[in-house]
Amino acid sequence: MPRTPAGARRARTAVRCLVLLVLATATAVVTAPSAAAGTAGALAACDNSRNADSVHHVDVLGNSGGSVPAGPNPPNVLLDGDVFLILGGGNFHPRVQIGPLPWDPSYGPTGNGLVAPAGWPFPGLNQYSAVLRFNNDPTGWVGQPTAVHPFGRCTVWRGPPVRLLFGVNDTNVGDNNGMWQFTFYQYFPENYG
Repeated sequence: MPRTPAGARRARTAVRCLVLLVLATATAVVTAPSAAAGTAGALAACDNSRNADSVHHVDVLGNSGGSVPAGPNPPNVLLDGDVFLILGGGNFHPRVQIGPLPWDPSYGPTGNGLVAPAGWPFPGLNQYSAVLRFNNDPTGWVGQPTAVHPFGRCTVWRGPPVRLLFGVNDTNVGDNNGMWQFTFYQYFPENYG
């Protein structure tokens, strides 16, 4: 049997490599839009008020805060690409009373409307407002503290896995009473891809 010339072998090898490269690229292109399609589908489900894949009710106590999931050291629950929504309320208008006396003021989750100055736990956010922090277990805080109310619209999470920790922007939470109630709705992109 005659031997194949070296140039022909190199050409076939180059063609094989090119075919493998095209197949690998096509696979990567197919995989990436699938994840994006899942997130887009989850966002559409949220925007259209479809049933969430996971629902957590959280009471944010005026003197100690709250978390999603609940518990003293909750696990990470929100993953990159997940869609979430946080709505306040419930069957009554929850309020946090700032101080122990009956005539001390009480506020809803947006606080008193005044921006907290330096020296407050969360300067730049409203005084006596509900504050949300994202936290990765075990690496720590992700992003800056934020008000809760902006998440009253469907939001795509972009970042590491996190849990949600809620607090009160008050210089002395120890004398507070009452609570705010929120519901956390989560849509998993893998269910919409």
